[in-house]
Amino acid sequence: MKCIKCGKRLKKNEKFCTYCGYYNDTEEKANWNTDNEEEDLLEENWYDDDFKSEEDEVVIESPKKEKKKKEIKEKPVKEEKQQKVKKEKEITEVKFKEDNEIYDENERYLEAYIGEDYRLIKKSPFNIYAFILNWMYFLYRKLYITGIIGLIITAIVAFFFTKYFLIYLIITLIVLGIGFNPYYIFISKRKVNKILNDYEGSDSFSLENTCAELGGVNVVFALIIYLIFLIIIIVSIVKVNINTDHNTNYWKENSENKANCGSLTRLAYREEKNNYNKIEEALCKVNKNSGNYEIYLKAIKNKKTIYIYYETENDYIVYKNNTGLLDSLKKKQKDKTIDKEEEKILNDMDTIISNYKIINNKSKEEDKQIKNKTNREEKLNYIFAYEELIR
Repeated sequence: MKCIKCGKRLKKNEKFCTYCGYYNDTEEKANWNTDNEEEDLLEENWYDDDFKSEEDEVVIESPKKEKKKKEIKEKPVKEEKQQKVKKEKEITEVKFKEDNEIYDENERYLEAYIGEDYRLIKKSPFNIYAFILNWMYFLYRKLYITGIIGLIITAIVAFFFTKYFLIYLIITLIVLGIGFNPYYIFISKRKVNKILNDYEGSDSFSLENTCAELGGVNVVFALIIYLIFLIIIIVSIVKVNINTDHNTNYWKENSENKANCGSLTRLAYREEKNNYNKIEEALCKVNKNSGNYEIYLKAIKNKKTIYIYYETENDYIVYKNNTGLLDSLKKKQKDKTIDKEEEKILNDMDTIISNYKIINNKSKEEDKQIKNKTNREEKLNYIFAYEELIR
């Protein structure tokens, strides 16, 4: 039984409507159309138990009242759906707002670019992998330029500033561990923005796939580059250590040899400087077997080159010979007027010139090996220019 005026359900035998106060006259009710009698009976179950009775009366409703009733019924269902959608949206947004982080519309693309470690990299203040793997982790994360520059700097420090290498390594590990995450996030955001500009107009699914493809990691490339770097470092360290051992072993001998040769050549220079127009250079050879020193001077006299030979005997420097008569003896030899003694002197002069050239070449070769750190033997041959002789 319903109120004629407002359509609200009335209790059994209730005359006045408790909602609008309208008096429901039985004669007026009789004029209502009874065609919807069956429908009215079916709608009984929709109302609360307070309005149910043992005998239900059939009430005929107008189309407007029926529409209003449907809207009342549908309204709670619609609101429930809206609340459900709103709740799901809030849950999704909370995932990107952890620790009060600011979420922007490109966040999902940034997550696709970085990959599965996105949340760890964004939340953690320290990256243990960057700390352990050093510049290799940059290569692994496709930060190729930064990684290669870092490896080059490391190699330079290792080769040329070896005593500071341990300090450099410790500082680098700490800085990379602390600074990698913010640096990587910064670079990744720039990369993502570039992708969005380059692929403007693409759907979000395609953009996420592109970000994931261009970002992420590259294990193979990182391993190849780092292995090459380690091989270079190991080979160089071994080579430097070998050369260091040789240089250390021979440093004392080389220093003593050069000092002794320098003193002996200056003595010979002072003995001969007044006899010639100029003494251009001097050579010194250390004879390891006898412990003696051979001294050769290259002098100019009357535009003629003359080689002078000294040798040490019992810790004294002794004059042996020079090539001043070389041309005259060669002329005699050509004329076949040379005697045996003169021929012996001529042979000695040829030996002096030959030895001078050999010592000169060996000294240059030894200096080159020492410069390139490839020497394996003690330096035994020395060249002294005119400027060194007159000091």
